[in-house]
Amino acid sequence: MGSVAALSGILAFQCRYDMKMLLLLSGSCLVWSLHFMLLAQPTAALLNLITAVRNLVGIRYRGAWLAGLFIGLYLISGGASWQSRWDFLPVFAVIIGSMGIFFLHGLPRRSALLLGSVLWLVFNLQAGSVPGVMVMGADAVSNMYRMARWKK
Repeated sequence: MGSVAALSGILAFQCRYDMKMLLLLSGSCLVWSLHFMLLAQPTAALLNLITAVRNLVGIRYRGAWLAGLFIGLYLISGGASWQSRWDFLPVFAVIIGSMGIFFLHGLPRRSALLLGSVLWLVFNLQAGSVPGVMVMGADAVSNMYRMARWKK
């Protein structure tokens, strides 16, 4: 399960086109949602589920009202499943990602997603998710590598 999420996340950031990247990231988020349910981390599980939908919606639509809708869903689900102060990290990560998905394009979008990956990496460290740490680190490196290649 973790290897499927890992592979699709790493491959997603190697895609030049945002549509393909967001499709792969949506699949990865669905698998991560199951992963976090098994780790008894309901906030992370809910946020990943909503993020899968957000990424699919973001392929076709943009705008402040959609960003507001998803940010509201994130805040409600984060508040409803709150367990500790660490749960702020994934909530901030998905809010930053929403801003990137609905307002940015290209390198700025990837920069927002990179910041989200770093926040998830720290959350995974404290949650004891070794695969999560490895994959978020790999996602971040993959994203940075693609961003560097894009500039050339």
